[in-house]
Amino acid sequence: MKFETTRFGTIEIEEKQIIEFSDGLYGFEKERRFTFLPFNPNVESPMEWMQSILSPHLAFVITDPYLYVPDYKLKLLEEDKKKVGLELDESFLTRSIVTIPENYAEMTANLVAPIVINSSKRVAKQFVLTTMEYDTRHYLLPEEMRSTAANH
Repeated sequence: MKFETTRFGTIEIEEKQIIEFSDGLYGFEKERRFTFLPFNPNVESPMEWMQSILSPHLAFVITDPYLYVPDYKLKLLEEDKKKVGLELDESFLTRSIVTIPENYAEMTANLVAPIVINSSKRVAKQFVLTTMEYDTRHYLLPEEMRSTAANH
């Protein structure tokens, strides 16, 4: 299937590359179908693009929160697991939406509203954690890297 995007031009993907969000995303409830694209096809990166299939202009930068916060805690209840079709101990992918400002060293990830992906069934859901342990704007780079970049 081919479709137009604002950022990547015309792209071609297969149906199996589409991830379905039955509830959409918070603030984007009508956006229910996305595909994941490399952040930069020529460079290995911990970031990816999550491109909307419905809206050509809508793409989010996402990353695996465990790369930046190794002790990140995401406890899914059995009812939560069912919402993304997970069996008892089936593994799943976790992604966080990233905001990259002009000073890229100050990029942040939303650790409060992770995206849980059942890649075998190609379904996903954004959950909101009720614990006050995390921030919606968690800095991904350490303070010393942010202050060094700001001074250049």
